[in-house]
Amino acid sequence: MTEAGQGPPEDLAEPTPAGAVDVVTGLGKAYKGVLAAAAFVVAFILILLWGANRPANPTFADASSSTATTAAGPAFGDKKVGVGSSCLHVLVADTPEKRAQGLRNRTAIDGYDGMIFEFGQTMSHEKTRFTMSDVKVPLTIGFYNQSGLRVDATDMTPCSGSDSSCPSYGAKDNFNVAIETLKGKLPDGPLTACPS
Repeated sequence: MTEAGQGPPEDLAEPTPAGAVDVVTGLGKAYKGVLAAAAFVVAFILILLWGANRPANPTFADASSSTATTAAGPAFGDKKVGVGSSCLHVLVADTPEKRAQGLRNRTAIDGYDGMIFEFGQTMSHEKTRFTMSDVKVPLTIGFYNQSGLRVDATDMTPCSGSDSSCPSYGAKDNFNVAIETLKGKLPDGPLTACPS
């Protein structure tokens, strides 16, 4: 028995319920490693998500570079290419994205003679077609085989519709390169080297 005014011995005393702070502190100590691992995983996922929203191939503007861009399209390089006895200064469309953009949404070709479409392989004249969807100026397109000989050329008319609603233009034979110039400005002859 205990004396009056004294409670039961400590080992017989009723335990007091733990407060919220005590529970969180206890769980934090017990699961310290698990919480650290979860925080690491969350941070890693956030970094991956941040990286996923970056462009796959970022393009950096360089004032000293000789690239030209359209208002909302890819950056185009440029080069000189000989056609017959002429030397043309052209924009280069050598990727699927650049070939799809072409000369769309331009009112002028800004000091260039046109655009060369380089495919790096022989293209089927039955499957590879060009449209003038969103092209603002009439163009002439020439098609050249792997030897540089012109296999066909045609004039193309601007069209304000979509690719599927605008006329499409193609060559009469397979080709490796196509060159677009303003209408009537494509020189006769094969592809040649520009004189240095």
